[in-house]
Amino acid sequence: MLKLNKRHVTILAILLSLSVVLLSAGCSQTETAESTTTDALTTTTDAITTASDTETKIEEETTATTVKTDDSTSTETAEPTESTNDPQWIFESTDLAGDKVNHSYLAENKVTLVNVWATNCPNCVAEMPDLAQVAKEYADKGVGFLGIVSDIYENEPDEIIVSIAGDIVADSGIEFSNVMASDSIIASILAGIYAVPTTFFTDSEGRIIGELVVGAMSLQQMKDNIEIALAEVD
Repeated sequence: MLKLNKRHVTILAILLSLSVVLLSAGCSQTETAESTTTDALTTTTDAITTASDTETKIEEETTATTVKTDDSTSTETAEPTESTNDPQWIFESTDLAGDKVNHSYLAENKVTLVNVWATNCPNCVAEMPDLAQVAKEYADKGVGFLGIVSDIYENEPDEIIVSIAGDIVADSGIEFSNVMASDSIIASILAGIYAVPTTFFTDSEGRIIGELVVGAMSLQQMKDNIEIALAEVD
């Protein structure tokens, strides 16, 4: 019998609560997204800022250097490097094929479309073929794609759900990476998202750009939002 420690119980409780909220808020919608949600974008950006600040704090703490003097040893701290006001998304996870993926994935393109979805969300699955098509159309235009499967926890993946997710991706013709909900993704992204599907965009440095869209999009809406994101980096 599998024994869960307090941390596991807490994380599983968060994921279960998130799944209930996502299903009730996102998959109960029957219409495609007609507008972006400013509050959702602010919440997601705040979550990324918190995660980014944590990483920065760790880096600053490691800059301390020990300096020996004639009769004592003192510690000096190097000045922290100047950072941008825009938060950068830092993450690492595992994709459905078992390969490791981290934020360096975002550096491969000028813009990356990130689609957060769940295997038990009909609207998420319905827009997958369009995502596959638009990914192929923009492959040579500096646009990358990344999926986040919100109902698969990386540390304890349910093999049945992993298999279902793999079938959905394959049947839709999707060729880009789809990663599991790792600790860093839960803290930096899922903490600020209340419905699936949710789609947002980053630049090559992991900064949130363009429009955040809550709800399923049509093919044309995907293209329009990609163009908005590209206009910000060109």
